[in-house]
Amino acid sequence: MSTLSDALSALKTAFLLEERVSSQARKVEKLADMVGDIDRRLAKMEGQMQGFVAAATAFSGGGATGLGHRIIGNPGPEKLPSPKGAGP
Repeated sequence: MSTLSDALSALKTAFLLEERVSSQARKVEKLADMVGDIDRRLAKMEGQMQGFVAAATAFSGGGATGLGHRIIGNPGPEKLPSPKGAGP
C-alpha cells in the first residue's frame, strides 16, 4: 500500500510543479509584452528628442547651446560687457 501512496504523492507533486511552471510561463509572457510596450514608448520618446535637438540646432545656427540667447534676445555670453576692474 505504501508504494501506491508514494506513486500518488509523486503524481500530485508532478501536477503541482506543472501548474507552477505554467503560471510562471504566463507571467513571463505578460512581462515580455510589458517590455515590448516600454521599448515602443522609449523609441517614440527618442524620436521626439531627436526632433527637438534638430529644431534647436536649426534655430541656433549650428549648435544647440546658443538657442536660448538667440530666441529670448539676450546678448549671449560672448557679447556681455566685462565687469569693471576685470582683466583685459
